[in-house]
Amino acid sequence: MARERHEQRLRIKRLSISALSHGMLLIILALALLLDLLNNFSIANFFFFTLSAMVSQVTFWLLFHYRINLKLHDPSLTLLQITTTIAWFSLLISLLPEIRGSLTILYIMVMLFGIFQLSTLEFACAGLFSLVCFGGIIIADFHLRPEEVDLRFGLMQWVILASAQTWIALFANYVRRLSVRLKKQRHVLQHSNRKMRLANEELEQAMEQLDEIAGTDELTGILNRRRFFEESRLRLENAKQYQPSVLCIIDLDHFKQVNDRFGHQVGDSVLERFCQITRECLRGSDLFGRYGGEEFILLLPQTNQESGMQIAERIRHTFSQYTFDTIEEGLTFSVSIGITLHRYGETIEDTLNRADKALYKAKDSGRDQTVYISATDATA
Repeated sequence: MARERHEQRLRIKRLSISALSHGMLLIILALALLLDLLNNFSIANFFFFTLSAMVSQVTFWLLFHYRINLKLHDPSLTLLQITTTIAWFSLLISLLPEIRGSLTILYIMVMLFGIFQLSTLEFACAGLFSLVCFGGIIIADFHLRPEEVDLRFGLMQWVILASAQTWIALFANYVRRLSVRLKKQRHVLQHSNRKMRLANEELEQAMEQLDEIAGTDELTGILNRRRFFEESRLRLENAKQYQPSVLCIIDLDHFKQVNDRFGHQVGDSVLERFCQITRECLRGSDLFGRYGGEEFILLLPQTNQESGMQIAERIRHTFSQYTFDTIEEGLTFSVSIGITLHRYGETIEDTLNRADKALYKAKDSGRDQTVYISATDATA
């Protein structure tokens, strides 16, 4: 619908150009009348041609305005406008023998109006119609005023007009073919751009997937060590204002014995189950990653000491209550957790060192427990 309105506006603009051309010619005729340069052209003739021009242009405008043209084969009405104008110009030229040679250029101007709109056959028919009209003027002059008309001069004018119409027809055909070629090239270019855009989107998706894979631990599906530290730095070191965050290091107790007793595949399944249980205890904003082997690291943004201890204890308690009956009836495991608060302005490595001290304290104190160390305790 929007495209249709746009095309209608273009058609009305082209009609305004046609109306302007008629108006300019009428102004020239009015000036010639004032200077008494026309012998056989009266003021009555001038008003007749002015009225006929207004009627024809207003008629076309009404057809466009009320969208009647859309029901026709050629909504632009280009051929109808051209033939109407040629007939109008021919009638006008027939009354102006003094300047007839100069006015034949009007036929060329009218034909230029249809270069991009008419087909080759329509353009040829319009040009032939102008030659017939001008030939009719010459024949009528010869029959009505044989003593005043030099037929040879009239025939020469007709030949010149025919040559000009032939040239404009060839030029129009060249321009039309060039336009068609450019449209095809534009279509091919648009199609190529669309394919390139789709390829870029697919590439971006692939890059995102690769980036996600590169930052994910292959076994557990959580963040690997490199990506965890990247995300943590973004959240902690680039923060504009301080918000309490808790860092935890979690170690599966006696995990080496699991591998030695049951094998590495069973050990991998234990690690996977631990990660599933831990993720169920976390929020969407929390960062959970594999630090290495059976050690895991956890960042709890916007969390104070008390809340951090509650989350850590929930993880520890939930995992310790889970029984691995598929491995061995009643088999359970435990974890030790070191926890500390991140201080504003310090690096993630400094916070990690403090959490690591808390983890070793938990192990030295008998494992299966959560130990908190503050910045003051770490330096004491």
